[in-house]
Amino acid sequence: MTKAEFETRSLVVIIAACYGASLVFGWTGTFLWSFAAFEQLLSYQITSALAIAGSVMAARYTGLRGQHVAASAYILLGITHGISLAALGRSSINAERGMTMVMPMMPALVFMLWCDLYPKWLRIAGLVPIVFFTLIYIRVHQGIPYNGGPLSGGWATLQVLQVLWAFYLFKDWQRTRT
Repeated sequence: MTKAEFETRSLVVIIAACYGASLVFGWTGTFLWSFAAFEQLLSYQITSALAIAGSVMAARYTGLRGQHVAASAYILLGITHGISLAALGRSSINAERGMTMVMPMMPALVFMLWCDLYPKWLRIAGLVPIVFFTLIYIRVHQGIPYNGGPLSGGWATLQVLQVLWAFYLFKDWQRTRT
């Protein structure tokens, strides 16, 4: 295995590990601890950091595969997760800061429609979190609590999508090895 092959293989493994662990930490935080408890916030901070790393690596891999719009989408997704991380404090969640993650997330998920490395159903499914996070954005502007079904649904669908993207990137890498 050449250095370049090792590096490319490393990318897909890191993407899968980051997105998989992000899902585990995110769901653990949601199901094991109460809203905004220290343990939940720490779990969410780890989730966001892992998702940033996974998105950066996915941007590099998709760019190497000639999927430049998707690579840019992954950069926007990394920014999205960075905003999410910035909204998580030591003892609270800043809902007004958190809702602004919708702004880079919407084009990121729309731009994923260009990614030929994913089946069409997965590209279209990427639009689902937009609905949930738009509802969160509206709720916060209306003074309705940030926490609730749309927040959980948005994160759950986004995290599952990221794991599925990682799966298809890994399959793409395997296909290019032969």
